[in-house]
Amino acid sequence: MREDDFSALFRATSRDILAFLLRRCPIAEDAADCLAETYLVAWEKRRQMPNEPDTRPWLFGVARNVMRRGREREHRATEATRDLAREVLASGAVAPAPAIADTDPVVTALAELPELDREIVTMICWDGLTPREVGKALHCSANVVRVRAHRARARLRALLAAAAEADAEPDLRQAGSPSAAG
Repeated sequence: MREDDFSALFRATSRDILAFLLRRCPIAEDAADCLAETYLVAWEKRRQMPNEPDTRPWLFGVARNVMRRGREREHRATEATRDLAREVLASGAVAPAPAIADTDPVVTALAELPELDREIVTMICWDGLTPREVGKALHCSANVVRVRAHRARARLRALLAAAAEADAEPDLRQAGSPSAAG
């Protein structure tokens, strides 16, 4: 692949790859770093890069792997920090910050799905990839993607319906208490 062709590929795909990374990285700077590394890997492997129409899903797969490796690197790098934090907490010198609950029912329901199913659903719904493209990015067949997406959507519907039902039910314990009547 010539440099001009690679530049054209970058212009044609970088916005989609960046959007994909922004939705998965905790901060925008991490997404930008992953984007740069994705295209560095693509440049280094340009002779092995698949031809169209497989180039775009291949880049999504590269981006996903770059992001995963970055998380693994970060995890290994923070082990000492976590150990130190545990020691400080055990000493009683500081109190931990309260956990902030994510109350968005869709995000909560997505978190309930297995990682691969969550990845398939978000790649199809948020990133606009076809099941064939998702399959290429995740190294599985389009049929596997379709089946898992169907099951994941059914599970999401059930989780969201249960959450809506739970929100709609009045708290009977409070309704029957003496302070509620007063």
